[in-house]
Amino acid sequence: MAPIKAPLAQSESKARFFERLELSEENEVHRRLYAMMKEEAVEGRKRMTASPDSLAPQYRDDPRVEPPYSNAQISETAIHREIMRIYHTARRETREIYDLGHDNERVEEENWIIRWMLWHVFRYRDNRNRHRRQISPSSDEAATDLATHGSVRGASTSTSPVASNASTSLGTSSSINQTPTRYWDPVREN
Repeated sequence: MAPIKAPLAQSESKARFFERLELSEENEVHRRLYAMMKEEAVEGRKRMTASPDSLAPQYRDDPRVEPPYSNAQISETAIHREIMRIYHTARRETREIYDLGHDNERVEEENWIIRWMLWHVFRYRDNRNRHRRQISPSSDEAATDLATHGSVRGASTSTSPVASNASTSLGTSSSINQTPTRYWDPVREN
């Protein structure tokens, strides 16, 4: 069965996410549901970033790669496995929301709602927002870091393994001093 709610690009905002699911950020019950989904995604991220089984093949034998792993080091297989784990072990309340984005018509089951949640959890914990500051320093902290260290602390140019391949073919750059890195988005396919 195709998802009840059409997939939303994982790069879309929280406001669009709420809108797509017909939830309201002003509604306390809806905010609690979102918090529970976020908690489940955070736990999923913790499992993936701690397990060497989550690593993409090119990182498995590299002794320099240590936990916690970044999103760029985690394989799509591990992400998909975690999406299914979260779906099958979800609380009753969150499972009702996840059912709106569950797709079992594909070769492999998928859940765009859980994927969106995981992407956003990784986004804010892999320092992607700091990368934006470095490209266009607008805060005093970023300006101080640039003046003192020549870069913003913790800046990351990570992409998913799929994004690395896609960005090469799209001509995007992962260099810190050049254009911002694009992240692969399965809904938009770029």
